[in-house]
Amino acid sequence: MKKVIAVFAALLMVFCIAGCDTGKKPQESAVTTTADPNSVEVPDFSGLTRVQIEMKYPKLNIKFDEKYDDSADEDEVISQTPSAGTKINKDDEILIEISLGGKLVEVDDYTGRNIDDAKTLIEKQGLVCDIVYDDSEAVARNCIISTMPSARTMVEKGSTVICYVSLGSAVQEIRVPDMLGVSIEDATKIAEENSIGLTITYDNTSILEPGTVIRQGVDPDTVVEPNTKVEVVIAGENASAIRRTTITVNVNSSLEGEFEIKYYIDGTLVPEKTEIKEISLTRKIEWELSGTDVHTYSIMVTSRATGKTGKLYEIEVDFTTDPPARNILDSNVNVFRELMNA
Repeated sequence: MKKVIAVFAALLMVFCIAGCDTGKKPQESAVTTTADPNSVEVPDFSGLTRVQIEMKYPKLNIKFDEKYDDSADEDEVISQTPSAGTKINKDDEILIEISLGGKLVEVDDYTGRNIDDAKTLIEKQGLVCDIVYDDSEAVARNCIISTMPSARTMVEKGSTVICYVSLGSAVQEIRVPDMLGVSIEDATKIAEENSIGLTITYDNTSILEPGTVIRQGVDPDTVVEPNTKVEVVIAGENASAIRRTTITVNVNSSLEGEFEIKYYIDGTLVPEKTEIKEISLTRKIEWELSGTDVHTYSIMVTSRATGKTGKLYEIEVDFTTDPPARNILDSNVNVFRELMNA
């Protein structure tokens, strides 16, 4: 009987001990202490915000320093001093740098500026340009009406600036007229009546009637915007741009003999100009020149008696100036005598 009572008492003691266990563990300290009661191990603050640090470590002597940092999100820990795991006195100061986010930049005033120029400047500031087009009576086409954020607003690098860009007034439908075969005067008048501009070039190799439109750069009936430039090609040379000059070479008339004289423009023979001259009857050789740009003119002579050829004269003429600028490259009035004695 005593043995049963002893067993029962032992079991009762076990149940009492078990019943006294609440299931709670002792609260863990946020700061690791050391054998020295005045010494602590610096925690790792990475991944925490300032508020979380202040709540979790209220007894530590923490000083916060805020700074802009393009590589860290706002309120993120950038660095800490001393580093995690360092043993310090519990009253020692711990410095933690907290990010304010990317450095702020000011949005400039781009109102009225061409979108291509503004986009370049916006991207140079480290911002992203987003374009939205809209009609505007007051702002020229492809120029900025306004931005969002507005001018002088401070934003973080990498932020998007929306540029509202003008399409101009409500687009008027313009159809290119057919100007083929009309005179340059009529083509100019037709263009004005249809709110388009003309870019005029000339084709002096055309066999069509000079002064008429032989080609146009935009097909007739094509829809374009007002004031679009349409190229038209006119048969013949631009009479208003043609300038003229004459070269004259004096010849020693005491010589005798026949010479073949050939004329070249930029190294190309002008066959219709080739002529045979009796040198004793020739006092000078003249060549009337005309053009609209720069050309080189050469005169070659060949002795009919000896078959030898030499250069009499060479000149570069710039017809883009008024009067045409002349640059003599070679001149040898004794070439006739030299070729006769060869």
